[in-house]
Amino acid sequence: MSDSPPREPRASVILYARIDHAGRSVEVRVRNLSATGACIENPGELNQGDQVAVTMGTLLELPAEVMWTSTTLAGLHFVEGAIDLAEARKHRDRGVTGPRPSAGWINNMQHAYRRRDG
Repeated sequence: MSDSPPREPRASVILYARIDHAGRSVEVRVRNLSATGACIENPGELNQGDQVAVTMGTLLELPAEVMWTSTTLAGLHFVEGAIDLAEARKHRDRGVTGPRPSAGWINNMQHAYRRRDG
């Protein structure tokens, strides 16, 4: 028997997050997510015990601790408690600056049913 508390339910996801660590920002894929932690693809520079900041969905710079690592994955624990999973799953623009168009024809310029090829 283990004395550790029961784990939060995890959901398999494919999300993107930004990890800030040691003065560097890296985009990573989130493989599974719970209210208290996440499994991410390890960019190769994370070690157990590292402190990182996670930006995912509309959640900005969540403090997290790296609990375990392998050559391809890392497990994170959100140190300030449970997060809002719905906010974590919301779309986040990666690397786009400035306001996005919200009205007019340019907003739908790349829409598959509006584009004309010829």
